[in-house]
Amino acid sequence: MGHRKPRPLAGLRTFAAAAALIAAFPAVHAQDAREQARNAAVADGVSTAVGLALGAAEMNPLGPVLAVGMKVVALNYVDKLPDVEQPEANAMMASVWSGFSANNVCITAAILTGGGFAPACVALGLGWGMKTWKDTEQERQFWEGCATLRAYSNLPELPCVYMPTHYTIIVPPDFTPTVMTAEAPDTDVVREPEASAAP
Repeated sequence: MGHRKPRPLAGLRTFAAAAALIAAFPAVHAQDAREQARNAAVADGVSTAVGLALGAAEMNPLGPVLAVGMKVVALNYVDKLPDVEQPEANAMMASVWSGFSANNVCITAAILTGGGFAPACVALGLGWGMKTWKDTEQERQFWEGCATLRAYSNLPELPCVYMPTHYTIIVPPDFTPTVMTAEAPDTDVVREPEASAAP
């Protein structure tokens, strides 16, 4: 076996690739499916570009440029769907693109380290995509419930507002929640109006 000459920019090239890959992955926190889809599209594009710059082969038959255009078209199409259909479509795109980006990052790391674990990258990509799909389950179930409620109540424009679990609602200490139920009122109980306090 021959001996390789040291490349003067090899360290800088590795550092730049690592920095770009870290920037490509979205922050790990609770996001709605729409945020996840957009972040995954960016992460897939950046991680693909870094991998191609380091010598990886593009597996997408459409090529990276056409793939970016198709992502933009897909994201815009989903934004025009009814609100109860958007989370599932966004979750599907997020899981596919985040799985691709995890695979790309793994392949890039394999190239930088000699390629010993490249076959495991496909499993990593599949696992990450499945994890991303599972992360959106609560939101998808919320919107399925909203669609059912709208159909049952015959109010197709009934507003539904989804709030991811990482948000906190702060209420004043004297706040008393009001609960409305669909039960018929008890006709035996008559409530007297409260007397108003005189100034």
